[in-house]
Amino acid sequence: MTTKLRLVLSITMLFACFYVAGQTQYWQSTQVQNALLSSDLKGLEEEKIRFFSLQESILDRELEKITSNRIDQTLVYFPDDKGQLIAFQVEETPVFSSELTARYPQIRSFTGIGINDKTKRVRFSVSPKGIEAMFVSHDGNQNRFLQKVSPQSNAYILYDRKGYSGEMEKFLCETEDKRIAAAQSRTAKLVDDQRLRKYRIAVSATGEYTQFHGGTVTDALAAINATLTRVNEVFNTDLGIELELVANNDLVIYTDPDTDPYQTNLNTEVQTTLNNVIGDLNYDVGHLFQEDVNGGNAGFIGAVCQTNQKGSAYSSSTNPQGDIFDLDYVAHELGHQFGANHTWSFDSEGTGVQAEPASGSTIMGYAGIVQGNNVQNNGDDYFHYYSIKQISEYVLTATCAVETVITNSPPIITTLDDYTIPKGTAFVLPGQASDPDTGDVLTYSWEQIDDGVVTTETFGPQNASGANFRSLPPTIDSARYFPRLSRVIQGDLTQTNPAINSAWETVSEIERDLNFALTVRDNATGGGQVSSDILNVRVSNVSGPFVVNSQAASETYSAGTIQTISWDVAGTDAPPVNAQFVDIFLSLDGGVTFPIQLEEKAANDGSHDVLLPGNATTTARIMVKGYRNVFFAVNSTDFIIEESPIVLQFDDLDFDVCQPVDKVIPFVYETYGGFIEEVVFSATGVPPGIGVSFLPGTATDNNTPVDMTISNTTAVSEGVYPIQVLATAPSFTREVTIVLTIFDTDFPEVSLVTPANSSTDIPLRPILSWDTPAINNSYQIEIATDAAFTSVIESTTVIFKNYTPENLEPETTYYWRIKPVTNCGEGVFGSAFSFTTVPVNCKMKSAQGLPLSISSTGTPTVQSSIIVVDDLPVSDINVSLNIEHSFLSDLIISLISPSGTEVILVSNSCSQLENINAVFDDSASPFVCNGNPGITGTVKPLGSLSSFNGESSFGEWILLVRDTAPADGGLIQDFTLELCVEGVFRPDADGDNVFDDGDDLCLGTPPNTEVNADGCPVYRFEQDNFNISLTSESCIPNNDGQLDITANTSLDYSIVISGNGVNESADFNTSYQLGDLSSGSYSACITGTDGSITYEEFCIDFVISEPDPLEVLIALDQDALQAILSLSGSEL
Repeated sequence: MTTKLRLVLSITMLFACFYVAGQTQYWQSTQVQNALLSSDLKGLEEEKIRFFSLQESILDRELEKITSNRIDQTLVYFPDDKGQLIAFQVEETPVFSSELTARYPQIRSFTGIGINDKTKRVRFSVSPKGIEAMFVSHDGNQNRFLQKVSPQSNAYILYDRKGYSGEMEKFLCETEDKRIAAAQSRTAKLVDDQRLRKYRIAVSATGEYTQFHGGTVTDALAAINATLTRVNEVFNTDLGIELELVANNDLVIYTDPDTDPYQTNLNTEVQTTLNNVIGDLNYDVGHLFQEDVNGGNAGFIGAVCQTNQKGSAYSSSTNPQGDIFDLDYVAHELGHQFGANHTWSFDSEGTGVQAEPASGSTIMGYAGIVQGNNVQNNGDDYFHYYSIKQISEYVLTATCAVETVITNSPPIITTLDDYTIPKGTAFVLPGQASDPDTGDVLTYSWEQIDDGVVTTETFGPQNASGANFRSLPPTIDSARYFPRLSRVIQGDLTQTNPAINSAWETVSEIERDLNFALTVRDNATGGGQVSSDILNVRVSNVSGPFVVNSQAASETYSAGTIQTISWDVAGTDAPPVNAQFVDIFLSLDGGVTFPIQLEEKAANDGSHDVLLPGNATTTARIMVKGYRNVFFAVNSTDFIIEESPIVLQFDDLDFDVCQPVDKVIPFVYETYGGFIEEVVFSATGVPPGIGVSFLPGTATDNNTPVDMTISNTTAVSEGVYPIQVLATAPSFTREVTIVLTIFDTDFPEVSLVTPANSSTDIPLRPILSWDTPAINNSYQIEIATDAAFTSVIESTTVIFKNYTPENLEPETTYYWRIKPVTNCGEGVFGSAFSFTTVPVNCKMKSAQGLPLSISSTGTPTVQSSIIVVDDLPVSDINVSLNIEHSFLSDLIISLISPSGTEVILVSNSCSQLENINAVFDDSASPFVCNGNPGITGTVKPLGSLSSFNGESSFGEWILLVRDTAPADGGLIQDFTLELCVEGVFRPDADGDNVFDDGDDLCLGTPPNTEVNADGCPVYRFEQDNFNISLTSESCIPNNDGQLDITANTSLDYSIVISGNGVNESADFNTSYQLGDLSSGSYSACITGTDGSITYEEFCIDFVISEPDPLEVLIALDQDALQAILSLSGSEL
């Protein structure tokens, strides 16, 4: 029957469908007992796996139709996690070279694209041992894997890697990382040269590996084919690279552990074996697969094509099969061979690319194997931006690949902008890309690319370096919310001490730079192309958190009504964020999506009225987002929108009317719940003389467009006029208030207010303010360095009546003026004001009492301080440090201002390097860990010293050094501030912190001399100079207590005694006595001089005691002949 169906061309489509259905029945759902699973699969959670049986003979017949010329294709069906069959258009993509394929034709590899969903892809291997498949999905679902339940079973298991319930077994990559400086160019090029690079790979197998897989060379080759099939899926997609197994690879497959050439020095042994057996000229990259303890070593970072290095790698596992071995082990070590360093950051390797928090989760991370620092149980099957960048740069220098020019074009990314956002606030990064190849499925990955040590303990909103956000797999969604929108909806913006499989995302509550790369993959078969771009998000500590305050409790509103949205502006309307407007969005699904824009470009003044649409929901949420910015906030609770019979849908509620022109305001009449009554449109509250008409004047049908016309606009003066628009039906009336702002053609001159004209000593960031009786939409401000405004340094438009310029120079005269602007026209610039900025002066201040020891015992916190007595605004600050300490990665070093602001200079940086001798300056380049001292020169701190700008310089500046690990100590040798302030430092030539221009009565005191408030040296008595004795009262009423003082050094002493009714003063030289003291508390203060030196006052408190009252107890003996007296209390 099958033969007839193939030959008869006139068969109906119905029978063709039956034929296809019959051919797809090679997969059937089944059940398998857990005990039958191979060891690598027993850690999977039952609810995340499915089992299937396969009639391999039917599938084999389908695959036999496919040849390796990549022209012939056929449909192959695979089950998904719901048990449904998915059709893929499949072509052969061989891993074996043609010579090797000829000898082992039963071992093959294929790639397929979803017929009905191009975002789905499969890459699978076939051999007599069965099928192993990797399913890639770009729609937000997890990638899945299909393999046999065990070698003895014909059943298959379908699972995703997230199904593993525990951490991976311990794995150690012993590859020694190279220290490099991370180059973060604005136009980061990745894989976009339209080349497919094919490398010949030689994979040797130990006898143990071959025995694990069945014992024969064919068994080992089938397993190697399965691994390289999965590896090629990732390398092809992310790197435009294919690996092809060399023709005589079967010569390095060993079957006997006792006779194979591998003992203990695997790196050297595999290099020697491949050179001797395969031949140095016959392979480009080599690797050894071993069944043994979990581990691996690439031998070198960047070894491909390098003689005597390219074949020095191995991957070892107790279970050398499946996706964990293929991707977490083999792809990881191959990544090293192709030039990639680790991207995890739980410890410092000094490579400049450690941008994934803690263990990381991408291929070059350590997911699941760093106890206490695991982001998730195992790694994801893609490379981080930095890994792609490093490998792409390396392969341009490695010339052994066979390069094929491909027609696949790289994605084109729309240029990204930088942003400044408020602290403690969520944000969303939008991306946009196009691809000339219409069949390509673009996927997007936003990754933070800030290098730095980040552990579970240091992760959090106060972290000044490294990643605040983990990497997430690529998806077809071009935007990423930070944190994930689901966490924002729950109010979880920050995270500390994150657990495994938790979010690993936190906003920053300190000022810092967050740098991100957008990586766009086109996912084309036959050589993927990858593009990227970089942006910076600057977190400002002078604004934020930005919070929506309204709808904080569950409330119910009627659709079509006006509601007020309120939020805390939190300084976001001013520099440096400068968001003068916001957009307002509505979610109907509890914050999963925000598809409805309620308002565009509303003034960022903290409150705005919006018109709710006709959509009814019980899970509404509001988002307020910076206009043309990325920061946003969401209200804290779902609220209800109830259905209304009538909704008048206006695009806006505020309308500008320009005299003398009529204004046409369109809206849409909407009905719900089957409402069919006729409504009449009208308006109330209309100013006298103004005309209002509607076309049509009545409506019955849903979605009726209506034009409301405002006429005779010159009948009123310029002003703001609210008008009520009504739709009246017999049973229901809907009213909406709109606001008309009517503008005339006059533009009164704006009055400048502050700073007053010709003011001097104005701060570098002054608030320029003005006023006007007129209504204006905005104001254009110009600032120039000349009165004619030929040298304009700033020109911008603002909506508020104030502005703060950003880039003024000290001791410079500026001129500024304002022009009023409305949506109906603009006025002219009015008269200008001038002001002169304050001078900026700098001086060095060094800490005293150094060197200061950092103990090697425990985990000490040591601080050194500098006192500044000038009370002036900080303009700039640099920090000079000389610190001796081994293992710089133990240290967290910060500077704390008198206002309490803390800026991190160094945090667990530079691994095992030691010592710092550097100047930290915001304008410098980031420090590169290298040599001894590990940090040297003029470098940029991890935090931002500009956080101190504008604060008062007055008070104690503290250098805080926290040693987070025991055993290694050191010294703070030098701590110096270069402090620049707005204004002039008062003179203090002797550096005693007492000003010379009137306060200092003792000029020229020697350096480091302790002085008093008058600037004079402080002299103190020797600690044992006075011998003091006290005599208590003999009896309570006697008042015969006594104070005796004897001085060891004869001086002219003065003493004052007070307390308990006594106020005595006297002079003495060597001794002093005061008697007749009653019991009680006293104080004595002594000063002294030798005629030239006056000693600091020495004070003591003392107590004259009294005896206890006398008590007499009389007892008679039994015969009453003798009395016994017992006395207690006073001295006897």
